Amino acid sequence: MNDSNLLRLIRLIVTVIVLLSFWVGCGGGPPAPVAEAPTTTPTAVPPTSSPKLPTPEPTLAPVPPTPEPTPVKPTSQPSSKGKLVKGQITSQALADNLIGDPATRNYYVYLPAGYDTSDKRYPVVYVLHGSWGNENDYIRLGPDLDRLTAGGEAGEMILVFPNADNKFAGSCYLSSPTIGDYESYIVKDLVAQIDTNYRTLPQRENRGITGCSMGGDGALHLALMYPEVFSVAASMSGLYDIEHDPQWETDRLRFGFEPQDFDDLYDERFFAQAAAAAANPDKPPFYLDMPFEIVDGKGSIVPEVRQKIIAADVLHDLPDYLNQPVRLNGILIYHGTYDGSAPVEIIRNFDKTLTEMGVEHDYIEVYGNHCNLDWSVVLNFMSDHLDFSQAGDQF
Repeated sequence: MNDSNLLRLIRLIVTVIVLLSFWVGCGGGPPAPVAEAPTTTPTAVPPTSSPKLPTPEPTLAPVPPTPEPTPVKPTSQPSSKGKLVKGQITSQALADNLIGDPATRNYYVYLPAGYDTSDKRYPVVYVLHGSWGNENDYIRLGPDLDRLTAGGEAGEMILVFPNADNKFAGSCYLSSPTIGDYESYIVKDLVAQIDTNYRTLPQRENRGITGCSMGGDGALHLALMYPEVFSVAASMSGLYDIEHDPQWETDRLRFGFEPQDFDDLYDERFFAQAAAAAANPDKPPFYLDMPFEIVDGKGSIVPEVRQKIIAADVLHDLPDYLNQPVRLNGILIYHGTYDGSAPVEIIRNFDKTLTEMGVEHDYIEVYGNHCNLDWSVVLNFMSDHLDFSQAGDQF
């Protein structure tokens, strides 16, 4: 074979090789294996301007168990509300008093939220107002009690708000011919009327008494003197020890003339106490022995009247209380550190005296002024110390 023929043969072989390579590169030959389709349906991906590679299916981590729901703490708004009912009582204990005050008195009763929808009976707490006050003063405690019961902090109770006002701007919750028998009015007449007309638990273990200022003194006085009627007493901003009351000197300096009628009584505090402790039917128009007199043109304290007033205070109730067999189930003395009417030093000494005499009690002193304290402390104390067992509740 000459050179020219050899060259043609080489060119033919090269052409055949190129053609075979082009055929394979354009999809010739056996098909490539197809990947198996996934068993899950892929989520459709919205079209974009450029193709995206398929996103691999994520590996799912085990789902943790659902935790128990956290109980929701009740809000400050109660789910249901009690109701306030106005009542009236005519007490023979107040009749024929020498200063002509009425024997018929209004009062309010606060019934708990469940009262109308059950046949349950409830403990009762009597709430006493202070000087210059009346039955309206503390009716706001009803909604306060609603919030406490809604939050599970206190049990459902009936609250009673009596009227113990008189021409001296306060009865001190004491008794005399001059003002009438306020002790029997509260302890006997009013308690009997409330127990007759409402579903109360009518035993002493289910009955408490509280109040502020004059009402605080009155609450502790009535509880100490009538423990067969009340089992729990909570006193807010009381004084208890009149002998050391700094108001004696203040009022002595202010006493510039002998009063002729009730309009002349510039400050009824000691006159109200004298009307109860130093009554005198022979001395109209006040029917009492005056606690002050004018000597050499200046006000002076009358010692005999002062001693009668002191002998009627709460401190002097303690021996009588300890000389009888019944004991209160709870006594609370609740006071503000900056009380301008009842100095806290007097109350601290009273607390010490109670301890020394063996009278079980709780003393709570907080930052605050006269009667400007949190009443929920008192309501919780009542709930903790009254007997709810017959009502189906335990606190």
